[in-house]
Formats: sequence, C-alpha cells, structure tokens
Amino acid sequence: MKRTYIYLWLAVLCILLAGCKDDPATGEYETEKVPFPEADWDGEKRADIFYEIFVRSFADTDGDGIGDLNGVTEKLDYLNELGVSGIWLMPINPSPSYHGYDVEDYTSINPDYGTMEDFDRMLAKAKSLGIKVILDFVINHTSKTHPWFEDAVLSVDSEYRDYYLFSQDPKADIEAGKIPMTDYYNSGEWHSVTTGTTGYKYMGMFSDWMPELNYHDIDDVANSPAYAAICEAGKFWLEKGVDGFRLDAVKHIYQNENSNENPRFLKMFYDQMSKTTPGVYMIGEVLSEAEYVAPYYAGLPALFDFSSWWRLEWALNNDSGKWYPKDLLDYEAMYARYRSDYINATKLSNHDEERTGSVLGGNVNKMKMAAKVLLTVSGSPYIYYGEEIGMLGLKPDEYVREPFLWNATSSDIYRTKWLTPMYSTDANVSNLTVQQSDPNSLYNVYKEFIELRNGDPVMAYGAMQLPDGYDEAAQDDKQVMAFYRVYNGTKYLVLHNLSSSQASYTINSEVKRGVLEHGDATVTRYGPTRYIANLPAYGTVICEL
Repeated sequence: MKRTYIYLWLAVLCILLAGCKDDPATGEYETEKVPFPEADWDGEKRADIFYEIFVRSFADTDGDGIGDLNGVTEKLDYLNELGVSGIWLMPINPSPSYHGYDVEDYTSINPDYGTMEDFDRMLAKAKSLGIKVILDFVINHTSKTHPWFEDAVLSVDSEYRDYYLFSQDPKADIEAGKIPMTDYYNSGEWHSVTTGTTGYKYMGMFSDWMPELNYHDIDDVANSPAYAAICEAGKFWLEKGVDGFRLDAVKHIYQNENSNENPRFLKMFYDQMSKTTPGVYMIGEVLSEAEYVAPYYAGLPALFDFSSWWRLEWALNNDSGKWYPKDLLDYEAMYARYRSDYINATKLSNHDEERTGSVLGGNVNKMKMAAKVLLTVSGSPYIYYGEEIGMLGLKPDEYVREPFLWNATSSDIYRTKWLTPMYSTDANVSNLTVQQSDPNSLYNVYKEFIELRNGDPVMAYGAMQLPDGYDEAAQDDKQVMAFYRVYNGTKYLVLHNLSSSQASYTINSEVKRGVLEHGDATVTRYGPTRYIANLPAYGTVICEL
C-alpha cells in the first residue's frame, strides 16, 4: 500500500514538472497568460475627440505675452499628432475682459489674438489636418460696451432699445407680465442705467457689465431684432467655414432655466443655423446635474455631461470605481428620452472648474486613471488644454486658465506671460517637452488611450453595458470599475483599478484576445471560461470576449 502511494506521488510530480496540459475530461487546464500585442494606429481619427483652447494662455508667437491665433495655427500639428479631431476656441471676439465672455462685436477678432487673416489661416490649416473648429458663441448677453447697448441706453427711441430689457420699475412690470423672458424679480439682476435714460434699469443676470439680450416671449422670437442679429452673426462664421458653436450658459437665456423656453429657443436657433450649414455641430453648456441637462436635448444635439465628471472625481478620491458605469448609463438613459441621437460630451474639468489635477490632490496616478476612464467609457470626449500634462489650478477663474507649459521657462518661446501662474509652474508641473520623452508620463497615457480610441471602432463607437452579474448592492471589489463596450457583435471588457492597492477580477467567459493592458496588469487563463485579471494599483485591462 505504501509503495502505491509512492507511485501516485511520483506520477503527480511528473505531471507538475512536465506542465499540466489541457484535459477537458478531467477539468485540468494549463495556466496561461493572455498576450497583449501592441496595435498600430492607422491614423484615422474615429473618436471625434475635441480639445478646448483658451487662446490667451495657449501659445504666443509675437512676444507680447498674450496667446494668439497664429499660436493655435503653429500648434495644430501637435494636436493632430495627439489625435484630436476638433478644437473649441473660447471667445475670440473683441471684449473688454481677459476672458471674452462679454462680447463687443460678434463678427470681428479680438486684436489681442490677431486679425481675421490670421483666423482664416488657422481655419485653413485645421481643415487640411481634418480638425474641426467650433467657436464659443455667447448669445445670452453682450458687453455693456457693445455698440448696440451703448446706443440703446441713450434713448427710448434707439433702434437698439428692443435688443435689451429695460424697465423703470422692473418688479412691478414683471409682476404685471410686461417684461419678456423673465417671470420673477431678482434685484441683483437689475442695474441702473448710468447715462442717457438714467431713470431706467436693465437686466443682467451675471453682472452689470453683461446686459441680457431680449429675444421676446418664446412665441415671438421671430420678431426679435436681437435674434435676427445673432443669427446673422452665426451665419457669418458658418459661411467662413467654421464647423459649429459651443453655446455658453444656455440655461440662462430665459430666466427660468427649468421651463421649456430655453430648449425651444435653442431648437429654433439650431434649425436656423442648419439652413446655412446642414448638420452643423452645436453643443450647449448647462452647468447642472444630468436630470436638468437632459431636457435641453430637445433643443440641441450635444451637451456637456458635468454629472459624469463630478461622479468620477468622487470615485477617484474614494477608491470606488464600481458604481460609475451605472451612473453614466443612467445619465445616458435620461438623455435618450429627449433625443435618440444625443451626443454626450464627456469631460474632466474645464475653464469654469477647478482643474482635474488639483481636485485629485496632485496625484499623477489618479490623473492617469481619470484620463483612462474618460477615453474608455462611452461618449464624445473633450480635453481641456493642459490636462494632458497635468496642469493644476484652483479658483478664481484666472488660475484655472494659466499659461500652457510647452518647455522649461528658459527655452519656452511660446509660453504666455499675461498672467503670473500660481499653480501650473515649472516647479509643480512637468512641461510637455519633458513628458513627451518620458514613456511613463501623463501625456503618454493620454496619447496611448487616444490612439486606442481613434484606432479601434469598438472603443470609438461601442455602446457601454454593465458586466454580467453586476450587483449594485455588493460591496466587494468596489475599487474595480468594470464595463463592456459593444459594437457590431464585438464585445470588450474594460477593467480599471481605481485604488492604490492590488485588486483582481474573475472573468467567467472565454477571453478571445487581449486588447490593451496598462500598469503591468495581467490576465491569466485557468479554464475554458475562467480567467483572472490581476490589477496592480491603478492598473487597466481591456480584453475581447
């Protein structure tokens, strides 16, 4: 009997030494790591990734310390190489402010940024590279230094008087229903006229230097001269060849942001612009949670998804990735109720928010994970300039719009100097030139995942789904974010570990091939439909099932 045990032990030892071969009859399988071959990008930009540019801070070519349109032109090759499909230029019109959101002339170029000829050259080069150009279009108010307003305040008989909202007693007039576009009185929104018709007040929701345009009651928009003028300005830019507009603060066009007035107005404006450019790209900013954004899809094809960024920020700072995909799918379901072909513009931070790097505590691993999530979930991604190098910034607004760091200060011929930065300095942020040569940099994470999204139709176009067996109530493995991307019968599983500790995920399905791994993550086969993904801190795996 003892000899029998010895023989059995020797047989087992021989099997182990020889390696355990697959034997479906016995259920024994050889463990095997799934390979992740490098994929070559074919150069086609399938993902429609946009890049937001604050021209003043981006690139200076004339040495005056202010970014300019020629700087944008010179850096289009950089953006094209990064994989960007479109750029959104923050306001480029003449304005008395540094930011430009109080426009003085809707059809001219801010002289700080250059000339119309400079703009035309920039637009031509963008088109040659297959990069769309959309302009920030501020249609709910003008600057108080706009010639329309300067003329309107002088006399009740001014031809521009009806372009704005005036009243001698706004509270009484609103209660009597005599003032369009507003149904309640807010004293902070009404400002005294200081010249000409000084007995009047005018409406400016944001401040006294941004008077609101008067588009009349929603059923009478067609008779508003301000509406006609804004449509002419939009037509001007579309005929020049721009691809569309980013519309600022659209929930504040009509005062009641939760009524149907703003979506109805936006649909009218979109339809009007479509007569000049069929299929014009138009995206709106509704700085609210998803349930308040959703109704605006009745008016516009694209809107920014602030909720998805706010939930992702929480997930990253709480090591909890599990629930994020469901949140995003819930938002998409809300949007689909109003427009079946909605464009969900996903994003991290933008020019109105504290920068991603700062709200993530300067943690580069979390910044990398934020980029990886943005570029692997469904949606149409937007990248704020400098996010790809981890620029930092906290409010007030100027300091989330600091100069881009192209190189070390001593060698940076493009660095703008209009503002002395507090956060994005050489001491705090590694410049682009350094990061381009570092394979482990944040920039190269952006580049790798942009190439993946551009090059792979599943990642570019695929719908997002929750994984099999998803249990919202379960608390196990909450640091792992798991979801499918599905397109034309092909299914990918995407796994992200949002924590600083090791994690694993069991895949109860055949893995056909590895698509991408990042952060030394691995997938090991233990059976025909049993695989284990090992995810180091902030590791990522994408597999085809």
